[in-house]
Amino acid sequence: MIHSSSLSTVHSTVTEVLTEAATADVELVTLATAVGLVVLGAVLRRRRDDRAGGTIVVAVGFALALAVLAVAVRSDGWLVGADDPITQWFVSHRNSTLNELAIAITTAGGPPETAAVGVLAAVALVWRTKRYGPAVIMLATVAAASILCTVLKFAVGRSRPPLPLQLMLETDYSFPSGHVTGTATLMMLLALVLGARRSTRVRVSMVVGALAVATLVAVTRLYLGVHWFTDVCGGALLAALMVTLGACALRLLDTRVVEQRNFSAPSTRKVTI
Repeated sequence: MIHSSSLSTVHSTVTEVLTEAATADVELVTLATAVGLVVLGAVLRRRRDDRAGGTIVVAVGFALALAVLAVAVRSDGWLVGADDPITQWFVSHRNSTLNELAIAITTAGGPPETAAVGVLAAVALVWRTKRYGPAVIMLATVAAASILCTVLKFAVGRSRPPLPLQLMLETDYSFPSGHVTGTATLMMLLALVLGARRSTRVRVSMVVGALAVATLVAVTRLYLGVHWFTDVCGGALLAALMVTLGACALRLLDTRVVEQRNFSAPSTRKVTI
């Protein structure tokens, strides 16, 4: 009986280890493939004759990474192994000052606040540039990101961290983070729109600033114990996918505007009679 029980225990342990290893291999290989697609697409986008193809490849890469993460979260895969240690680390480093600061930042990055900032930014863009296209694309992209985020929340159905760990009560589904999705999408698109036709230094500064804001919101979600690490990663990947598509739409709009201007511009050549 003891021998049989020992063999059963060993068999179960080996099976569990092999299953986890296989899951880890699949997830890592798929993520590596997604990263490869993003890099390849970025290279193709630098070639003027294949920017559309490069954008598609980048978008597929981000979508694949998001899908892998969603499946891992849904099936409690290998990728979620770091969630609990990271959450515990943030919980162990809390203090009253950081608590108030984190609550203020995460509130400012909430969906209603993000929507309000987006509308105000769109109005300001239209007033300043007298063009509706960039503002419409920005708002449409942020709205689409929010809708996809909600769909993914219900599809994955992940629970929030335990209530004793939360400094703010959150009871809806957790993956992906709506705060990170909305803030990152809006800030990056604003950086792209405002940085258009400016120097490389200005554009890079705006993108870095947008990433810093999104990262700060993501950190507060972890600090407050209302999201797991893979939740904020999922929000970042969804935002990256939507920003890629939104940037493509902005570029197509600019190309169309330039073509229309060139077509309607009067000829400057002298006519000899």
